[in-house]
Amino acid sequence: MKGYKVFEPDWTCRGFQYEVGKTYEKDVTPEVCKRGFHFCKQAVDCFNYYPFDPKLKVAEVIALGEIDEGEGKCCTNRIQIIREVSWEELLTIANTGDGNSGLRNSGDQNSGNWNTGDQNSGNQNTGDQN
Repeated sequence: MKGYKVFEPDWTCRGFQYEVGKTYEKDVTPEVCKRGFHFCKQAVDCFNYYPFDPKLKVAEVIALGEIDEGEGKCCTNRIQIIREVSWEELLTIANTGDGNSGLRNSGDQNSGNWNTGDQNSGNQNTGDQN
């Protein structure tokens, strides 16, 4: 399963050191929020858990082991760090829908930040035409 993972600027996450191109494995049964390597299927979901900060690193990952899925995030016992995702690419990936501007919008024709629905302006709107 493909996904995205956020790291500190030194490529650590919760004290564990990662490197692009490497595969990591833990001898555990993965359980979201308890054990394993966490990631999100959608890049935008990563920022429910981390600040939207260009100092952080974001990578495309592949879960190669067992997978436990939770609300907005997943966990595996074997993960490969495929490549770093540039912040320019991340902004494109995270603004889903058509005609969105701002940060982290889903739906269509939203301006501002963190909007869900269609034709919203301003910040943190849910629904349509807010």
